[in-house]
Amino acid sequence: MLFSNARLGGSIHDIRVSDAKILSIAAPGSLVRQPDEEVVRGGWLTPPMAEPHVHLDAALLGARMPNRSGTLREGIANWSVLRATLTESDVRARALQTAEMYARRGTLRIRTHVDTGNLMAVQTLVELKPELAGHGIELEVVAFPQEGIFRAPDRRAQWEAAIALGVDCVGAIPHFERTTEEGWQSVHLAFDLAERNGLKLDFHCDESDDPHSRNLEVVCAEAIDRGYAGRVVAGHCTALHSYNHPYAEKVMELVATAGVQVIANPLDNVVLQGRYDRYPRRRGITRVDELWRFGATVGIGHDSVQDPWYRLGQAHMLDPAHMLVHVGQLTGERDMERVVETLWTENHLPFGDIPVLAEGQPARMLWWPVDTAVDLLIQRPLPRVFRG
Repeated sequence: MLFSNARLGGSIHDIRVSDAKILSIAAPGSLVRQPDEEVVRGGWLTPPMAEPHVHLDAALLGARMPNRSGTLREGIANWSVLRATLTESDVRARALQTAEMYARRGTLRIRTHVDTGNLMAVQTLVELKPELAGHGIELEVVAFPQEGIFRAPDRRAQWEAAIALGVDCVGAIPHFERTTEEGWQSVHLAFDLAERNGLKLDFHCDESDDPHSRNLEVVCAEAIDRGYAGRVVAGHCTALHSYNHPYAEKVMELVATAGVQVIANPLDNVVLQGRYDRYPRRRGITRVDELWRFGATVGIGHDSVQDPWYRLGQAHMLDPAHMLVHVGQLTGERDMERVVETLWTENHLPFGDIPVLAEGQPARMLWWPVDTAVDLLIQRPLPRVFRG
């Protein structure tokens, strides 16, 4: 295949692909079509996108028990009922269907949280990793205690048992524990588990409008003290939206210093947060632009694909990017470019590296029928996906 006059990075090139590898990258117009070679003209070639935050165990379940209030609390309550009804075949089928939805839309790396309240679901998703790899999809699994580890006697034991099943990351939800102190204790225990098992960490952190929900600074302090820079993700961090500015500045500087990556989840949080407000209602999205200003690493998650928290997800990563541009007021040209490029740059960092399209590398890439970030956000097209 020959890509003629296609954008790659910030320049226009001719790119030849053969045997699922990038054979050559040359000046535009310099490569001549070979016999039987398909030619694709124009467009934009990028690495595949990555999804750093989704819940495959709950995906596609929203219609079974609709969230009437639209709140985070009801979503968790509905999920706790649905969780008890799961079967291995059901978890497997929905996870495969959702992963393929992502792949068709250009996302070939997926990090899923799975509720440790159902160890069968944890085991099922861990066992799907090699099967999905055969379809060109890389899966990471986070052992996530959706209802915390101190609210009931068996939850800590289930959480620890899930770690032994072959997960990639230790998860926790400190703001949902019974007390502030127990939330902080859950952070310390998560780091202990990760250190003992050689795993990364991925927290649901301060997903609240409460300006007194202050777990992110504890996560950052632990990451600094234990030398875990680059191995810790903090998802949501919506309380940061409501912090007073002096405290927010302190925390954002700490995030950057600690090397903790914050994952914003605009689709879910714009509808789940602000539910205790009358008017004006908070958007409830973490301070993406200000985190950038401090040099912190930010990713963008889809979070929910038609699950008990958000019914409208289509597993298309351009959708949360589009939402973030709106609710984060990131409509400047460079801001929109940065949001879109996050999907195939910083979104890959939880997996360990950012893929690069270069000669000799696998042709694991996307071709878009547009050549600017703004047009991607306007049209949100489906890419042509090459799985390498």
